[in-house]
Amino acid sequence: MSMQAPPQAWPDDDVFIPPGFEFGKMTAPGAGFPAPPRPAPGRRADGPGAGRAAGAEWAGLLRSLLPQPVKRRWSREFVNGLEFRGWGIRVAIPILAMVVFGVAVVVIAGANSGHAGPTPSAASLGFPPATLAGNDFTAAGSGRGITQTLGRVASVGHEVVAVGSQAGTLIPRAQFFVSGDDGRTWTMGTVRDAAGGVPPPGHGAIFVAGAQGAWVALGPGSIWTSTDGRTWTLAPGNGMPLRRSDQVNAVARTPHGFIAVGASVPGGDQARSTPLIFLSANGTSWERLDAARLRLAAGNGHALDITSVAAAGQLILISGDAVTTKPRRTATVQAGPVIGTAWLSADGGATWAPVTGAATGHGAQPQVAGVAAVARGFVMLRPATVAKRPAVDVFSSPNGLAWTFRVTLGAPAGFTALMANGGPDGVAVTGQAGRNLTAFASPDGQTWHQARPFGTAAAEDVSGVALAPDGAVVAAGVSDTPDGRQPVITLTGANAAAQKVDIAKIPGAVEPQVAVNSIAAQDGTQVAVGSANGYPAAWTSANGGGTWTRAVGALPAVLGRPGSQRLTSVTHGPMGWLAVGDVTASAPEHPVVVVSADGTGWQAADGERVFGASGLFTEQAAANARGYVVVGHQNVKRVQNGRVVSVRAEAAVWWSPTLTGWQRGGDATAGALDGTGSRQMNAVTASGSGFVAVGSHGDQPSAWTSGEGGRTWRQADLPMPVGSTRATLEHVASAGRVVVAVGTAVTTAGRAVPFAASSANGGASWAESALPVPPGLASVTALVAAGGTFTATGSYGSTPGHQNVVVWTSRNGSSWQAAEPAGKGLTGPGIQAITGLAVAGSTLTGVGFTASPAGEQPVFWQAPVR
Repeated sequence: MSMQAPPQAWPDDDVFIPPGFEFGKMTAPGAGFPAPPRPAPGRRADGPGAGRAAGAEWAGLLRSLLPQPVKRRWSREFVNGLEFRGWGIRVAIPILAMVVFGVAVVVIAGANSGHAGPTPSAASLGFPPATLAGNDFTAAGSGRGITQTLGRVASVGHEVVAVGSQAGTLIPRAQFFVSGDDGRTWTMGTVRDAAGGVPPPGHGAIFVAGAQGAWVALGPGSIWTSTDGRTWTLAPGNGMPLRRSDQVNAVARTPHGFIAVGASVPGGDQARSTPLIFLSANGTSWERLDAARLRLAAGNGHALDITSVAAAGQLILISGDAVTTKPRRTATVQAGPVIGTAWLSADGGATWAPVTGAATGHGAQPQVAGVAAVARGFVMLRPATVAKRPAVDVFSSPNGLAWTFRVTLGAPAGFTALMANGGPDGVAVTGQAGRNLTAFASPDGQTWHQARPFGTAAAEDVSGVALAPDGAVVAAGVSDTPDGRQPVITLTGANAAAQKVDIAKIPGAVEPQVAVNSIAAQDGTQVAVGSANGYPAAWTSANGGGTWTRAVGALPAVLGRPGSQRLTSVTHGPMGWLAVGDVTASAPEHPVVVVSADGTGWQAADGERVFGASGLFTEQAAANARGYVVVGHQNVKRVQNGRVVSVRAEAAVWWSPTLTGWQRGGDATAGALDGTGSRQMNAVTASGSGFVAVGSHGDQPSAWTSGEGGRTWRQADLPMPVGSTRATLEHVASAGRVVVAVGTAVTTAGRAVPFAASSANGGASWAESALPVPPGLASVTALVAAGGTFTATGSYGSTPGHQNVVVWTSRNGSSWQAAEPAGKGLTGPGIQAITGLAVAGSTLTGVGFTASPAGEQPVFWQAPVR
């Protein structure tokens, strides 16, 4: 099998990848995919130097999908700067920290000043189940705001499998598109972990290979195996045994198991690149063979990488790049151009011999565009030039040693190969002919026919191809749309027009993007906010949450914003409703601030000049009788010689008595907002004496108070929880002058631990306490004061992919009880979370989600105030 293409578009898989680890020349989505690089005539489509600017751009996006400047929040830095865009809510921060550490969370026993009470049974507290609210909080199924991408495609007989992932919803997930009839009809494959349960989020696949009874799919941090191509099991561990700077370019099934090929590129320096091979007998355990073990002969030079692989019978053929070298007194340097070469193995990949003089002449250039297997040997593709236009020369061989020129693949506008894949049923090659995408196919590598065009390069990026037994070419790719990446599967052939598969009609293939992040209540009205189809969204209910109506903007641009944006907080005050949020992808970062008199029609307030500075992030809003406050932070860059040398966060506050004429808050004491060290506010509440905000100052939890309607602020750092190296407060609530906050601390052992802090004097001084944590991983997701009791919600579970809701209650914020409520929306497969809490009369109301790789939807939860 050969997987040849320019650097392929690929989303960040929303899983932890150590810095420098890459999967081939894969790319990631952001504002949009770059079109495939256009190699100059005579250059291999995916050779060294092709598309490196795009590759560097997307490598950066792998580490941060949100538009720059990146939010500087230490809890997000737990994952080495990766922004998990698929987790589009505040719960992402603590849960993702928990997922990354992957360790059992324990209470810092005896470390805090409070006393964790005993954990009563769920029945003794009597919390009711939640309501699945997918039909209440609605969004049109447009797919906007969703990023779905496809990687490679493989076929075994009449079965075709395309692998990929979906992000943009709350839980990123791997996806397997399966057809049992040559690509004509499709279903979604099922996924499970090694124990047969729900796999953790993310773990999308890029490469797939298979044979009867044995399939494997590989992605960043993931290995999937299957016996039938329909049911896929995520292998335990962190995926391939990759080292820093390792890349995987292709994978194939062999008589001895599986082979993956690639390169090690230290520091991204292509001149220091060396070839890599990974071998596996079962698809789950892999052996890494570096250049010293491979000893790939390359004449007077050395091999740089391996870009394609094919297996036929007992033989394995690989191709890659090599460069001639010239010794000097001080070092050996490259002295010639990069050329394509090939090597052959007859012992399962243990030893390799160069294929000397293979497939030359007939105008072929000294590069290799790809290799593929056919029923009786191999095919090698070399770029060529015909009438000053790009073309591809095809050579075939029964044994990988003796090669025969067969045909030149070309088109009036020229033809540049992008992808090639072969097997017992023949070989297919996709490429670009002018502006169009087209394909050539052959049953034996000798006789070829051109298929009908199946798209344009401007609208689609091709990521994989396979040939069905009936000669149909199955091409996979991703559409180029500004607000969402959508998978494309196309069938084409010589005698029929290309047909695109309607992905939306495949059950379970497309999840609408709906997230309900926060809720507030006033009198008989409740307002919930979040996002739908990538747009900021709000819903209102006038009957206690029985029915919900989607709110609208006074103008289309109020909520119909570019890119993916969301609302994360909502509050009510004397002039009406205020909601704030941010941009998550595909648009320049900017505060999202909208206001409404009644919650049904909204106007934009973030057009005011005070929200226009660069680096501003709005986190949460609160209101009292005097007006409104929004808190967040501003990333301040230090620039030297035109380059950003450092970024520091300053706490940011905006206040307004009337929802108009917004102004920035300032320091009541010097440096409270903009002093030394990074400072950021994550949450705010109205207290008996004004407002209290919480967040962090450097690695330390911190709080701010304002008695002047948010105009000026004082700061007080909280002590670091004993046994912790850093901590932040993420939620805050108040009842009179008693203020309670909850957040996350990281212990010296690297464990993420929920903790609480309370103040009896309006936030002037604080005492910390532990939250009793159920066994397993745990995080805190929301907090509210109701009926003299503080109630916090969180998620806990034995694995990152299995999380249920936990509820903490406390009368004073220092002694807490935990309950593990049962029922729909609170327990079950996948991840459950309550991410927003409010009080409506005598009822505690929450919103959140239930999500697993099988699907997700919002939940609505109500319980009596205690």
